[in-house]
Amino acid sequence: MSYQSLLPLLQKTGSTLTPEKFQERINIVFHDFEASHYDAMHTDMWGSLQEQINLLVADLFTHENIENNELSLLDIGCGTGLSTQILLNSKLGQHINQVTLLDTSPNMLKQAELKAKNWGKKFKTVNAYLADINEKFDIIIISSVLHHIPDLEAFLNQVDTALNSGGILIHLQDPNGDYINSAEYLQRKNEYEKQLEALPKNKKISDFVPKPWLKSIKRLLNRKDYIDLINDQLLAEKTIKRRMTADEIWSVTDIHVETKSDSMNKGISLQFLKKELQNFELIKMRSYGFYGFLKSDLTESYQEKEAQCIAENQINGRNLSCIWIKK
Repeated sequence: MSYQSLLPLLQKTGSTLTPEKFQERINIVFHDFEASHYDAMHTDMWGSLQEQINLLVADLFTHENIENNELSLLDIGCGTGLSTQILLNSKLGQHINQVTLLDTSPNMLKQAELKAKNWGKKFKTVNAYLADINEKFDIIIISSVLHHIPDLEAFLNQVDTALNSGGILIHLQDPNGDYINSAEYLQRKNEYEKQLEALPKNKKISDFVPKPWLKSIKRLLNRKDYIDLINDQLLAEKTIKRRMTADEIWSVTDIHVETKSDSMNKGISLQFLKKELQNFELIKMRSYGFYGFLKSDLTESYQEKEAQCIAENQINGRNLSCIWIKK
């Protein structure tokens, strides 16, 4: 991805920032506002990612004999601490005694600190970028982060620098770039969406009001959603001069994800990762989200189908997860 792809949006919003500063500021403001809602909005992750972490950790223990009980963990883009908490619940958790929570969003770190106080581990929070970290770690976890990073080549080089030799790298919850547009995945996704459309729906009055009207009404009544609040903040600080749609904001924050306004970005490719992580051995690549949603959000019959795809270790789901060892 090139920062230059943001130029049309800079022009549309009247921003005078460089593409780099524009992306950086929107990403921080977005996640600061999302912090207080993140766990509630992503209950599907709480319900589904423990299984994925457990599978990757089982792959690790099949490959390696882990005996050290004083391993240090760095959670990059830790958000509310969800991924660290899930990792600590796994078999690997008993081997970790020190946690560093890294994020560029101060509000996300506040949420993560609340969780960390209950972990029984030494921990610290760091409001910075990975490039600012001078320590080395035994384990790095990166959950739902890679698709937010504009310059992945530089970022993965920083990951290499931050990890000890023999260290463990886990990443998950990113769009599976090699298969996100495969015929089989799209067929499964469409199959499930049609099944959802056939289900009976309880209609509310608001369902019959055009969405633009609803947004205006909410704003007039001061019942703003966090997209409105993000725009208010960006306007107040003069990052932008004109409001952005939710899709435009997501095209900046989720920069490697295809959106309505940007069809060029197709997720994270395992082939790309193999090329960039040449100092690493891939232990296992896994996939999930075979019907376009995480398992806990599927209907019961499709949860069974999802479980079967996971059990067969199929690799063409919506999401990509991997575990690596640094050589």
